[in-house]
Amino acid sequence: MRGWRRLAALGALAVGLALVGAFALGLVNAASDAAAMKVSAAGSAKIDPIVGPAGFGETGGDVAPDFDIGPGGAVALSVGDVLRTLDARAAAPELRPVKVLGAQPSSIALDVDGPMLGVAGGYFGLLQTDAAFAKAIPMTNPGMRLAPSPEKGVVFLFGGVSGDWRLYDATDQGDLHVLLQSDRPIVSAAEGPGGVYAATATTIMRLRAGTPQVLFTTPADFAGPIRSIAVGADDVLFFATDAKVYVLIGPNALSVVNDAGGSIRIKGERLYVLDPRRRLLFSLAPASAQLIAKDAP
Repeated sequence: MRGWRRLAALGALAVGLALVGAFALGLVNAASDAAAMKVSAAGSAKIDPIVGPAGFGETGGDVAPDFDIGPGGAVALSVGDVLRTLDARAAAPELRPVKVLGAQPSSIALDVDGPMLGVAGGYFGLLQTDAAFAKAIPMTNPGMRLAPSPEKGVVFLFGGVSGDWRLYDATDQGDLHVLLQSDRPIVSAAEGPGGVYAATATTIMRLRAGTPQVLFTTPADFAGPIRSIAVGADDVLFFATDAKVYVLIGPNALSVVNDAGGSIRIKGERLYVLDPRRRLLFSLAPASAQLIAKDAP
């Protein structure tokens, strides 16, 4: 079994390179989509809209929940079962299809320095310069998903079957290590200075020395389920439902985005939110404890 960095010797395709020469599906004018892209957030948060319904509407099809942000602000995501990229820092971001030979990926994540990993055609592997995902590790369970790690050469892989759901870290040497076994579906994973975190639809856990420590359980009246988690560089944990984004303060959850949710990722000081329901991609800053700090007198 070969790891993805050994497969990279064949030539990895970074997301930024995928933008070159691709056919543009259309420019997104954020101003023309302003009403549909409006987001209500905590007072100290700065919201930057990236793509709204008008931009996603040109592509057709559903917006898949998994996405990631690479070097230079390149965003990878799937719309209508087609892998696409855009430049989040551009004044008018363009959604562009990425050429993929063979099966399109059902889930993606980016390594720290840009190469794209994916689950495609029943295998976990690297997107190569020949535009195909290498068949590095066979997936025995359908519906396996990926989540990025801040550690170079590591991504998280999670999924399973009824009663036996597992979270793995997958290394660039082709190794899988079980981090968590659960009798409930694992919906997201993330890593910060305090360790690895995992979430089910109702619970957020921190994994230390192989033991899960429950940090948050949704109360009976909570408008869940939990869909995604992300951890900032200062170990502040964010999580999202279909309609809101929260920051976890001790055992309590404080809403920082009140009318959008879905999937979240952190890159640098920015929290990126992909809302498949609203067909909306935006970023929020700062993705740190400064967001919840009281204003100085």
